[in-house]
Amino acid sequence: MITWIVAAWFLGTATVVAAEPTQTEAQASTITVKTSRASKMLVQAWADEYMKQHEDLKIAVTSKQSDNADLEYVNNKVEGKAVTYVGRYAILPVTSSANPLLSELQSKGWSKNDLKKLYFSSLDEELDEEDEANSGKAGKLRERLTVYSGANASSASIVFADHFGFHTSELRGNKILGDDLYLLNAISEDKQSLTFNNVAYLYDIQSRQLKNDLAILPLKVKGEVSDALQQGNLDVALQALEQQQTDVIPVETFGFTYHRLNPKAELFLEWVVSNGQQFNHQQGFLRLTESEIQAQLKTLAQR
Repeated sequence: MITWIVAAWFLGTATVVAAEPTQTEAQASTITVKTSRASKMLVQAWADEYMKQHEDLKIAVTSKQSDNADLEYVNNKVEGKAVTYVGRYAILPVTSSANPLLSELQSKGWSKNDLKKLYFSSLDEELDEEDEANSGKAGKLRERLTVYSGANASSASIVFADHFGFHTSELRGNKILGDDLYLLNAISEDKQSLTFNNVAYLYDIQSRQLKNDLAILPLKVKGEVSDALQQGNLDVALQALEQQQTDVIPVETFGFTYHRLNPKAELFLEWVVSNGQQFNHQQGFLRLTESEIQAQLKTLAQR
């Protein structure tokens, strides 16, 4: 009898020890994703849905510095790194709705060259005499408006400047440290000013309306896009921006690069590319195009 009890005790102990995960298995069951503050809610929406379907997996999403992240956000195309692109975002020029110069800013549609003149300290060679003549209002307003731009590594300033053929150092005005959300605080306090920002920050995600204290500069774009932006509705704007391309509005792809190899992280990204796109609009981001989706799935399959 005693022998049976001892044997049973050893058997039970062996069973418990075998069931405990090793350190490697525990790490493999957790994916840590470092993302930007602007995209954090979208990444969290992806993670929440994916974890519902994979209850044995935990996805930790952070916008803070993390040396242990499996995946790290990149806000534009990068060379020499393994990156999976998962969505797109649009950047719009914006001012305070209480700007004393608002009526002048809203009296015309602003072209790409107009925006160059408003936002940058030097003009490139593309601005010929005809462009200069057409940009007269921009020239007159230029010195009366302060420009605020971001200074951190994930700021939309990098993409905005590059789209117009400049470096971030050539943006006029004041540079704001920290998240791009602070740019909206800056133009709220200094009303005679301009900035630009990710669409996800310009609209209220809950009401789907343009934030009350903001005004998007009217742009020289096709009627459908112009009408959509004037309506002030996020879903209408996103739909129009996906259907019509314009050189006035920067649109950039973003994704994640790998800090360390984690097969479960790649499976998560594959799901985001193929099934997670349904959440992009919800958080103010554009979906990948169909050709981009196929390209990303092909790249993932070849890794």
